[in-house]
Amino acid sequence: MRHAALVPALAILLAGPIASHPAVAQPANKTEAKAASSMRMVGEYIELGEYAMARDSLMKSLADLKMAGSAVRPIAAEVHVKLGVVLILGFKNTKLATEHFSTAINIQKDIALPEFANDRAKVVFGRAYEAIHPTIKCDTLLGMWHKSVPLAQEGTPAVIEAKLDRYLLDGPMLVMYRGAGGGTYKEAPMTKVDGCTYRGEIPGDGVNAPSIEYYLESRLKDGRPAARKGKAKSPFLVNVSFGPISDAQEAAPKPEEKAIEVAEVEPPKDEVEELLLTTPKKPKGSGCAGCQTGSNSPLGGGVLALLALVGLRRRRH
Repeated sequence: MRHAALVPALAILLAGPIASHPAVAQPANKTEAKAASSMRMVGEYIELGEYAMARDSLMKSLADLKMAGSAVRPIAAEVHVKLGVVLILGFKNTKLATEHFSTAINIQKDIALPEFANDRAKVVFGRAYEAIHPTIKCDTLLGMWHKSVPLAQEGTPAVIEAKLDRYLLDGPMLVMYRGAGGGTYKEAPMTKVDGCTYRGEIPGDGVNAPSIEYYLESRLKDGRPAARKGKAKSPFLVNVSFGPISDAQEAAPKPEEKAIEVAEVEPPKDEVEELLLTTPKKPKGSGCAGCQTGSNSPLGGGVLALLALVGLRRRRH
């Protein structure tokens, strides 16, 4: 009875953490699945004090993800943030860790630190986050504030955020975008989401490698420009990573060779049968000489006649 009473309580304890875990995005290809598997080993490396192995494993995952077109995917953000923690724990390299934290935050704004992060890693991560997403007070903001987006994924909408002066909140806010190298700007609306914060998206069909350009413009109710970040002649530049390579593309079969080219040089079937039924004449001379030339064999004579006919047909054509 005592053990039976423990079963429901144990079930609740086990179900609690599982239910609280956020949903994990499915990997787009085998490279992403392999990177996710490698990251599960990082915690074990750290427990054993093998920081060099953890660092090398994560750096290899980043290189593989870049080759597979997944450099700006959420899984790459996770690798960057874990690599930043490893660099602090094992190598005290705050500068390089900050770079990886910043890259992770630019890819995924709500990226979280892993469980094995120490207090130093939390401080460095907090500074990196504040540098990219600083606390801006709406009531003292003058004009427009915006932190440019440095990275985007091909085919995925690029999220743009900005904060606007409280005296300019009544008019429309737009993001003007185009592909790299010139061309006409297209516009996408931005919507107020919180206080003086505006958010908009460059549509996925407009996000193409190697880069895109954009600038922001706030307008008055009558349509006149009120504030800008960036200009049409000097826009913000966003590097675009090409789309992930799917497993189906990686395993695509090679095209089959055309069989018709072989069939065209073969003589018609009725001519082959007629030649094989023809009895060749025996050559003059000894039987040994006939053996050397292959003329004693009806099959040998038929083959010679067949070759002669094919050559004659080619000359006629």
